[in-house]
Amino acid sequence: MISRLFPTPRRRVTAVLTVTAAVVAFASWALWPVYDSSCVVYSGAYTPMNAPKAENDAAAGRAHDKALADGACGPKRARFRHWTQWGQP
Repeated sequence: MISRLFPTPRRRVTAVLTVTAAVVAFASWALWPVYDSSCVVYSGAYTPMNAPKAENDAAAGRAHDKALADGACGPKRARFRHWTQWGQP
């Protein structure tokens, strides 16, 4: 049956690589750490409009660390953490 779907070795290799890439992309998306949706942090830091991205990220990181220390936000978590709770009250 597989040989009918992919009659040449080149097509089989292409199919295997495509499926592998899709699995890796989904797994990396699912494992990427995220903050809880209830945690919104504004840095409150004034950075110039043309400031490098690293400077803006550092200001946001400091604000999040302060919110963590104050107990306002939880730490980052894996995206899939609550997937088993779907549909439960």
